[in-house]
Amino acid sequence: MYHIIAILFALNILLLGLRFLIEGHLDAVFLAWEAVWLTALLLILPERVRPWLIRLIVSGLALLLLLAGIDALTQLAFGRRFNPLLDFGLTDAAFHQLTQNMGLFATLIVAAFTLAILFLGIWLVARCFAALRLPVMTRQKHLALVLLLGGTLAIVFTGPRLPSYFSTPALNLITTHWHQMQDTHRAYADFKRAMSDEGLLEARSLPGLADRDVILGFIESYGVTALFDQRYATTIRPRLADFEQRLRRSGIHMASAKLVSPVQGGQSWLAHATLLSGLDITTQRHYELMLSQRQSTLNDDFRKTGHRNLAIMPALTQPWPQGQRLGYDRIFTARNIPYRGPSLNWVTMPDQYTWRFFETQRQAHEPPLFAELALISSHAPWTPILPIADWESLEQDQDSVFEQWARLKERAQTPEDLWQDLDRVREHYTQALDYALAAAFGYAERYLQDEALLVLLGDHQPAPLITGENASREVPIHVLSRDKSIITPFIDAGFTSGLVPREQSPKRAMADFRPLLHRLFGH
Repeated sequence: MYHIIAILFALNILLLGLRFLIEGHLDAVFLAWEAVWLTALLLILPERVRPWLIRLIVSGLALLLLLAGIDALTQLAFGRRFNPLLDFGLTDAAFHQLTQNMGLFATLIVAAFTLAILFLGIWLVARCFAALRLPVMTRQKHLALVLLLGGTLAIVFTGPRLPSYFSTPALNLITTHWHQMQDTHRAYADFKRAMSDEGLLEARSLPGLADRDVILGFIESYGVTALFDQRYATTIRPRLADFEQRLRRSGIHMASAKLVSPVQGGQSWLAHATLLSGLDITTQRHYELMLSQRQSTLNDDFRKTGHRNLAIMPALTQPWPQGQRLGYDRIFTARNIPYRGPSLNWVTMPDQYTWRFFETQRQAHEPPLFAELALISSHAPWTPILPIADWESLEQDQDSVFEQWARLKERAQTPEDLWQDLDRVREHYTQALDYALAAAFGYAERYLQDEALLVLLGDHQPAPLITGENASREVPIHVLSRDKSIITPFIDAGFTSGLVPREQSPKRAMADFRPLLHRLFGH
């Protein structure tokens, strides 16, 4: 009898651990029904079958625990569950980001330790189960166990709602991912049908923006949480108010709104592709399909309007053939941007330098120019935090600025130290975003040309550890120009004058921005 109780207890602990990984809490739950079912199976089946069943149970639990752990990490990073059909292709990107933040040696040590703990746990549980000796059951007890198993299944599948202290964590995890795979297949099929629709967002000229530079700047992890969550708003809102006054004094008109990003916490390229294409690019498969079909983008619209297309992508350290498929005439990455200063953990170069480098390119190109910039100083791990340098120093004496940045990096906390304190992480996120906004609006104040349109927006909300659970995916968008006639159509379309959108303003999908430009400035 004690052996039976030990098996039931061990299975119940493992399954409740599975629930804890998925939900982050247990509440009042103290019994996982699967533990009862599996114990019953061990008692019912013949002695010669039990070793195979034990191996199957242990292997299945190990896989479920691994899946639940990956689910938990994905939820923490991206605010959603892991999707087996879509996310395996992100392994290289995830490994690259970890090595940039932690270093190759530390990343390999963490990975090896995690795998060792997993396999050790599997081995220990298997050994414990194999050592148990279960009594031979009488036919009456067999019948009772069959009835128990059948009754339990009937309650779960056809009966009333389970009491709150009962749970089926393994079944819930399996069914959730099964439905997820079905939904993914349907969404992918719907996306393919949408792309095949004749005339869907075909390239159109934008005569209302002809002969004007149009600059599109994505600010990393800039979400509405920064504006309306008091942990961050006490820093960010004064920054916006200050620059709103400064920009108005310099003759710049501005309006703001909110867009709903397709992602949270990462995969910025999906947000970029969504805004450029006018399609809701929510997964890597959607992104790859869009590229393979050569869906038209804003690059094609501006090419028809007479613009040259330019991309500034300082985060990219590898070749980027996708950029050509997106329609850029010229692409600058970390490989061919002449930055000689220190790298800043994951951030290859600070935003202020990126803006200054872009300005040199803008001056070197004949107008009009359509440019996309990916601003990355507000990307995790948010250390070190740089001050805004004097713009004139960046123009005339960059080496002294680089030396200053190098000294600040040496004194700054390492990511490993910083991320041991989540309150400090949130504080550094605020400071990094404050820097990114100061660099972007500082560029506008100093360099924005009379006829140009500058569009600044967040690519996505930061990870849930910053926003909290169940945060929206909304991001701010700001449009700026010294020509009021360019900003007025945005205000007429529902944007709010100034740099702070209304908290209760209508939601607009990021994919709707390209059609909005078509309506406001097209034929």
